[in-house]
Amino acid sequence: MLVGKTGFGPSCKQDDINALMVSLAKQGKRVVRLKGGDPLIFGRAGEELAACKAANISVEVVPGITAVQGAASKLGLPLTDRKHARRLQYVTGHAKDGKLPMDIDWRSLADPATTTAIYMPTRTLAALVAKATAEGLDPKTPALAIARATRPDQAVVAGPIGELAERLAQAALPGPVLVMLGRIIGEHAVEQAVTLARRHG
Repeated sequence: MLVGKTGFGPSCKQDDINALMVSLAKQGKRVVRLKGGDPLIFGRAGEELAACKAANISVEVVPGITAVQGAASKLGLPLTDRKHARRLQYVTGHAKDGKLPMDIDWRSLADPATTTAIYMPTRTLAALVAKATAEGLDPKTPALAIARATRPDQAVVAGPIGELAERLAQAALPGPVLVMLGRIIGEHAVEQAVTLARRHG
């Protein structure tokens, strides 16, 4: 049963997914909930686990790698480096209401020794970048937007973070998008990423 989310489009409500899982399990069926990437990172797995626990249904989580790790591996990009990036952080691009979260640690986005991965930022990226640059993020920081990470049709848009929202809008990439930014994504890395993306495309 396809219950995947479609950003800002018709898709199953989370409460319906939870109820369906519980209902099928109570019928004695073995329920497998497949998710792309790591289900415990911005994947709503916590809500589904809580629903099963409340219904006294035992659950086993099979670990997966994050979308960012998968995308970086496919592109041959390190996320950390002894010279340039000593910290890695994951940030969501939208809150429960679909808008830009206001409780992000904006100064951490400006830390030049950090690689930042932003999940689901398509509609909020321009506002996020505006707020982050006002808090000290260099708009020239190298960045990549990756659509459909790790899939055969993965696509990449590269550029300085200050220009990425506009470039992403022009590219109109379908599917889930994530953004990576930081000094580790230098010119050489961007060229390599684009070359690899074309090769796999």
